[in-house]
Amino acid sequence: MEISGSVVRFVMGGMLFEYDPEKNEKNITKHGISFKSAARVFFDYDRIELYDEAHSAEEDRYNTIGDISSGNLTTIGNLRRNNTRTDDILFVVYTERASIDEEGRTVEITRLISARLATSFERGVYYGKHI
Repeated sequence: MEISGSVVRFVMGGMLFEYDPEKNEKNITKHGISFKSAARVFFDYDRIELYDEAHSAEEDRYNTIGDISSGNLTTIGNLRRNNTRTDDILFVVYTERASIDEEGRTVEITRLISARLATSFERGVYYGKHI
């Protein structure tokens, strides 16, 4: 994890993420979810991505609804099952940015803006009950 100025950057699963540490603390206080935990939603291949037209005047913003329990497996006897709970489904707001690294290459950065538990309606959308 790298902290420079008012930005924290970290790599997870080969993806580069960043967030404002002050905003992260506010998010933890308000919603009980850190941005580092919320980043796990991007490894749910069944997540739902939505363009946030209402909040994209200054930069393109996206909302995703997904499961952060990917990889959380519980062993029961010889069986392994996914340990999914309703509080594993999050609603995450983010934007995509590009930056130039030390070697002059363009790198993609996912900037985390907000994260909270998905509402019951959003969980229904995720599970295909609402369209």
